Amino acid sequence: MWLSAMVNKHHGEFGLAKWLAFILELVSSIVLLALMLLTCSDVIGRYVFNNSINGTTELTELALCIVVFCQLPIVTLTSAHVVVDILDRILPVIFMRISSLIINVGIAVGFFFLSERVWFQAARSLRRGVMTEFLHIPVAYFIQFIAIMMFVTAVILVLKAFYTAFSKAEVSE
Repeated sequence: MWLSAMVNKHHGEFGLAKWLAFILELVSSIVLLALMLLTCSDVIGRYVFNNSINGTTELTELALCIVVFCQLPIVTLTSAHVVVDILDRILPVIFMRISSLIINVGIAVGFFFLSERVWFQAARSLRRGVMTEFLHIPVAYFIQFIAIMMFVTAVILVLKAFYTAFSKAEVSE
């Protein structure tokens, strides 16, 4: 009950997508906390005990991959990205709707294409057995995660494009 109330408080306007946003934010937060603890432990180990944690660089790279690509669909869903709206007050609403449709669909096409190419690279890495240098962690699963998050972001962009184009609400000024 409290979990549902908390999710509704922060993501109430997104319907069922609020649970996707909540799960991705939770994963991102846990990985970021682990990254912080790893970095602090590595620094303490390096300067106090004169011995750093092996594989810290690899774990940091993989953790950043998870944090960044967990946030990509959330930023798209909440429209938290940078927007330049110099001409929004001057141009008519119909132009804003059409340009929003074209921009979102164009970016979605790019994300669909990139997610397919990244998925191809993940499959190739999986076939070749590519692993990190020191810890021997399979890289392909992280690359697949990137492709999936890019695909989810593309789907969100398409849905937002048509929602913005065909909704009766006014475009914000």
